[in-house]
Order: sequence, then structure tokens, then C-alpha cells
Amino acid sequence: MRQPAAFCGITAIKPTYGRVSRYGLVAFASSLDQIGPMARSVREAAALLEVIAGHDRRDATSADRDVGEYRAACDRGVKGLRVGVVRDLLDGLQDDDVRGGVEAALRALEKEGATLVDVSLPHAKHAVSVYYLIATAEASSNLARFDGIRYGLRVSGDDLTETYTKTRAQGFGPEVRRRIMLGTYALSAGYYDAFYLKAQRVRTLIRRDYDSAFERCDVVCTPTTPTPAFALGEKTSDPLEMYLADVFTLPPSLAGLPAINSPCGISAGGLPIGLQLVAPPFEEEVLCSAGQVVQDRSGLLGLHPTALG
Repeated sequence: MRQPAAFCGITAIKPTYGRVSRYGLVAFASSLDQIGPMARSVREAAALLEVIAGHDRRDATSADRDVGEYRAACDRGVKGLRVGVVRDLLDGLQDDDVRGGVEAALRALEKEGATLVDVSLPHAKHAVSVYYLIATAEASSNLARFDGIRYGLRVSGDDLTETYTKTRAQGFGPEVRRRIMLGTYALSAGYYDAFYLKAQRVRTLIRRDYDSAFERCDVVCTPTTPTPAFALGEKTSDPLEMYLADVFTLPPSLAGLPAINSPCGISAGGLPIGLQLVAPPFEEEVLCSAGQVVQDRSGLLGLHPTALG
């Protein structure tokens, strides 16, 4: 969610896992699925989050926690806020525009009273591999119960089994089929321990990295994406390259932590650049405070796409 938002120049909030009810959502990856708002501004996203957040007894994963004052948090500023900078990730960026946009946002936060501290996420580099094992495995399990023919496309076969098989095969695009096959393989006999179980162990290490970082800071800052938006269909021939665009957004998702994308700059090609801020569990208010400052200082609110070119 935050990656497309960064490419579009809008705000997106991924709440803490369990903050927003998933009742009625068709499950993709049950331990990762989370509903969150996308909006033109931080303030609008905060208002929407206040409406959709809260406990729901119909969702077993829903957290029984009070809903925060997210709109009010947008006016609190960042004085005294400790912003953790994952310096090795920032310095390793190959795109100068993205690095420059993020550094400008960090200077803006510092000018408004925040303190920058260096933190480390040593296992974040494994997040893409871990995600595309866990998410695909859970997707394979969740989607197995759907025959795929109750709505939309129906491809007839000689019998019911062949009808199901043809409909599911022809009705899914290549990326959906790829994920289902990867997940089925990861869960197959003889590979469960080597792939899915090991990925879950690394996931725990990623969460512990954040726990350690939050001992020194209140939010962790990274770019949202390593590059500005790429052309439609540009990376479909190389799925791995496309997956790597998620390198910064996947670690907080795997850890179940809240995160926000706030536009922080424009590339030389006229494309938006996003800053990602990650907070401890159920600390969405601090994300709204910091995200609002970044948005105010960037001056990007309300820019029409034609103004970016």
C-alpha cells in the first residue's frame, strides 16, 4: 500500500496489525493483511483512520485498544521527537533523487525540533525473501478454498474438476499464479522446514531489530521506495526486480508495525518521492505528527499530476 502511494505522491497509513478490523476482507496472507487509508493528505488519512480503527469482535485478530486522536496529532509537531535514521540503507541508495528527498525531509524534521539518531536494522535485507515465502505460502493456503467460478469467468471442462482447473488457470494473471505456485512449493512435504519455518524465524529477528531500534528512537525513518515510479509494465519481465521495489516497506509489515508514507520530494523526472516512518505498535499518532510536518515542509499537498511533469 505504501509503495503505490509513494509512486502516486499521496499519503498512506498502514496501521498496527489488529488496529483495523479485517472482517469481510478476502484473505491473502492472514498474518500480514491489514486495512489502512490512502488519502490526499496526512490530515485526511488521519481522519479516515479514526473512523475505521477500533475493536471488532467479528475479527479474532482485532485488538481491543482505544482509538487514538489522529487528527489532533497532526497539529502536535515533532519537538523532542527522536527520529531513527537507518544510515546504511540511506547511504546505499543508488538513486540520488530519492536520497536527496529523504535527506531534505530529515533536515526539515530536525529544524522543527526533532533529534536524528542512527539506528540499525541488520536483518532488513532479508525482508523481501522472507515476505515472498510467508505471503505466498499463506496465499496458497487461503485461496485454495475458492473454486474461482462463482463470479466472473467460467471455463467449461469435461467434468467439474476440469472446469475448476481451467477456470482458475485462465482466470488468474501470471503474478497470481506465480505466487500460488511459490507458496504451494514452500508448504510442500520436505520443504516446509527449509523455507516457511526458516522464514518465520527470520521474521522474528526483523521484529527484534525494530525493538532494539525503538530503545533509542520514537520512529524509524527510511525511504518508501528505492527509486521513483517506474513505467507501467516496465518490470513485468523480471519479477525479482519488481519485488525489490518493496525492500523498505516489507520489514515493518512483517513486524506488524504501523507505518506512514508522506511525500517528501520530486525527482528530476517529475515523479514523487516518499518518506516512510515506522513507529512502535499502536503509536499511529506519532506517525501523523511527523508525517504532517514532512508534508507541510515539502509543499507537495494538492499537486495535480500535470504539475509534477
